[in-house]
Amino acid sequence: MHTLKDKRWFTQQVRPLLDTLYRVAYTLLGNDADAQDAAQNSVEQAYVSLPKLRDRAKFRPWLMRILKNECYIILREKKRVIPFDDLPEESSEPLDTLDLKTAFNKLSPESRLCITLYYYEGYSVSEIAAFLNEPEGTVKSRLSRARKAMRHDLMEQEVSHAE
Repeated sequence: MHTLKDKRWFTQQVRPLLDTLYRVAYTLLGNDADAQDAAQNSVEQAYVSLPKLRDRAKFRPWLMRILKNECYIILREKKRVIPFDDLPEESSEPLDTLDLKTAFNKLSPESRLCITLYYYEGYSVSEIAAFLNEPEGTVKSRLSRARKAMRHDLMEQEVSHAE
């Protein structure tokens, strides 16, 4: 049972992270409804598991790990379902934006997550490493490989558009 003090502390910690939770979930899942579900489920799971958190200073990476696990649960369940309404629509976005999105979407889910956390959410390499429960060197390698892969893909797209 949580005390009123625990509830207030939890709310103060979670409220500023709600947008980040959604964006990270969307990066992994690529679907608005699933991202909202994962974010909500992770907050619920964190609240229930709050007594298990030993160091409250590590709340943010702990919550992000819960979110990552929720996303992977949804992805496993989705493998059994064939989406019908995920057909590509004609887009009015500029070609440059589409090229970047295409290059980003070709990355592995782990690389997309690192790129999103580092460049969009502003997490440090050490924070991402704590979140993923991996060494900092692994995070640095993923970021480097992801940048290189995206650069290569964008160069290939540029050559094919020029032809």
